Amino acid sequence: MKRSMSVLVLCLGLICFTGAWADEAKSSASPKEALQRLKDGHARFFANKAKPRVVDAKARADLAKGQSPFAVVLACADSRVPPELLFDQGLGDLFVVRVAGNVTGPSILGSIEYAVEHLHAPLIVVLGHESCGAVKAALSDDDPDGNLGFLLREVHVGKHLPADKKLAVPAAIKSNVQFHAAEITKRSSILRDFVTSGRVQVVGGVFSLTTGEIEWLPEPKKKPAPPAK
Repeated sequence: MKRSMSVLVLCLGLICFTGAWADEAKSSASPKEALQRLKDGHARFFANKAKPRVVDAKARADLAKGQSPFAVVLACADSRVPPELLFDQGLGDLFVVRVAGNVTGPSILGSIEYAVEHLHAPLIVVLGHESCGAVKAALSDDDPDGNLGFLLREVHVGKHLPADKKLAVPAAIKSNVQFHAAEITKRSSILRDFVTSGRVQVVGGVFSLTTGEIEWLPEPKKKPAPPAK
């Protein structure tokens, strides 16, 4: 009897766990359409013409039933770079992952995989920004202990940077964005499959704190598939 009850409890637990990861409604946007939607939203932000947003009880109740974000944004944790505001989007529109230096890692990639595989987001944006403190720290000679040191070693500033620090920091910020945009498909077979098949697009951008503009960077170069044996 006790064994039967234990099996029943285990089965119920598995059902609940599986249900928690059930797929949500699929976004109707293609990767190209999703990117244009972000660009249009940023144009409104830049022009100080943001749309009014309804966040009342009814809107929250509707969103409590499920989510279908049309884009994933991997952004720096910097308080001056809130993706929902920069892209003029509302509750439920973006799946945002934020970490200092917009770096990738197992937990970050797992979060993005969830958004792509279960929430069906067709676009992944890696968003860096001007004067990124994590990049500046990575360029310095400091090597702090503990978790912060680990984080800074995840920042990739690139090679052959300009000798002038005023030029080196912006170049390093772009290099870091492009590196981690490439890492998304390099370190995740799930995301690589979605991107290779054209169901998902990965793009990188750098937000200017000074002007409010976003510079969209060239997409990571796709490596040719190995020859068939």
